[in-house]
Amino acid sequence: MAIESDVRGADALLTVKFYRKPIEIKDETIAQGRPIFRDADWVTIYTPGDQLNIIDTIAQDRHKLRFPVQWAAYQNKIAGEASVQGTPIEQWPLVSASQAEELKGIKFRTVEDVANCSDQQLQRIGMIAGMSPHSFREKAKAFLNLANDAAEIDKRNAELAQLKEENAKIKAETEAKLAQMQEQMTAILAAVAEKTPKQRKTKAVEA
Repeated sequence: MAIESDVRGADALLTVKFYRKPIEIKDETIAQGRPIFRDADWVTIYTPGDQLNIIDTIAQDRHKLRFPVQWAAYQNKIAGEASVQGTPIEQWPLVSASQAEELKGIKFRTVEDVANCSDQQLQRIGMIAGMSPHSFREKAKAFLNLANDAAEIDKRNAELAQLKEENAKIKAETEAKLAQMQEQMTAILAAVAEKTPKQRKTKAVEA
């Protein structure tokens, strides 16, 4: 249910909060063989005390124009923060929920962050994951490679399935055309067979 502004400044009574939350990119998830998310701007709008009419949605231009003060405050808050795209660290089965929070606390927010970090950055991880940081990085690389291999296999299987479907369709169409031609040929031969005896009988009478 939309909350509409009016000339009396009803928007001043609303609580408005812009925030950042990742959303899954379905096409990329399928293509990469692992969950792929990217950060998106969201907005929550509600009237204090009213728990029935709460808007929580991806922020649109109309929200930014309608609530410029809150939008500007949010922009200032996230200034300098890099937008994240990849597999969220909490989506990695190797990492527990508490370990994921610790890793995000030191800015390792995705599996890609771990796999691609330098030796110097790696030292910040320490034993958070319950293993040496170098082993942890190698497992991150192995996870991404395995996911890519699985995605490639899925892609090839999908292509083979599509090819089989196309071949089956062509075969069915060919068989239908052959059956139609057979029916036409049978009808022609039947017509010829029906006509031939009559011609012979006529010639016999004339003789």
